[in-house]
Amino acid sequence: MSDSDFSILGGPPSERNDESSGGNRTARDDRDTDADPTPELPPGDAATALHRARLYSLLALGLERPDGNGGLEMDDTTALVNAAAALDRTVEDAATAVDDHLTDTAERKKRWASLFGVEEGHTVSPYELTYLPGPLLTTVRQLADIRGFYHAFGIDVGEKMPYRGDHVCYQLEFLAHLCLRDARLRRAGDDEGVTIVVDARRTFLEAHLGRWFWRFAGEISAHDDGFFAAVADLLAALVEDEIAILDLDPEWVPDTSEVTEWNEGIFGAAGRSCGGCGADATGLEDLEGSPGNPRNPGSQTAQDGLDDR
Repeated sequence: MSDSDFSILGGPPSERNDESSGGNRTARDDRDTDADPTPELPPGDAATALHRARLYSLLALGLERPDGNGGLEMDDTTALVNAAAALDRTVEDAATAVDDHLTDTAERKKRWASLFGVEEGHTVSPYELTYLPGPLLTTVRQLADIRGFYHAFGIDVGEKMPYRGDHVCYQLEFLAHLCLRDARLRRAGDDEGVTIVVDARRTFLEAHLGRWFWRFAGEISAHDDGFFAAVADLLAALVEDEIAILDLDPEWVPDTSEVTEWNEGIFGAAGRSCGGCGADATGLEDLEGSPGNPRNPGSQTAQDGLDDR
């Protein structure tokens, strides 16, 4: 990722004339200083932001369908454990459990299909909309808000995989992208840019992933006791750590089973085309502006940026 990718934040801090350097302070200068104190920089540092970016990106990789065809794979958890160890003991313990439960690609692919795919007819939904209260067709408007976040930070969606924008992997990729930007802006000394990025992370977590991660993790644990359950526990530990550090208060989704499970018996065959929201592709286009088949490239972007540090 080039430095120009961060132009949306306005580039480096604008240069300001420091009249005090010439010794010509005035009463107006004093009043301005009192009225506009330097804002406090959001909590964190560049190294911690890089570790968070790596964790979010690797979590997305861990929850993605195992490829088995030479694509990106969760075949080594060393980086995951090392990044978690730099953050919090609870997060580190959860990452160690992922390492303990790592299996080969073939086994993970089989378990992934039984949990998140449609191959075996009963799955855990990886989509935010499924967990929101109220009729699912009304909550689909949340997609517009999610895509607005992606677009605001210059993330393009492709057509490689048939996921909606509210898929957990996309949300994790986006948070990785924000953390990577946070790290680079801190290194550049761009306090204003850091504030913008951290505020976006706060808002996105509180309005989206922070609301439903615990239900998603709980559903996985109810259906699995191996690798994916460990990944879900790590996801929960990381987001809980974020909520505490950023002092968030997300409105959690209700703890009701009827909004969680999706399959053809509940939503019909249309669920296959939109991740179980109950609408066909045309209905989604009418409601949300045609998300198409988004594929957030943030995982590779975040990994590239981490490798370049």
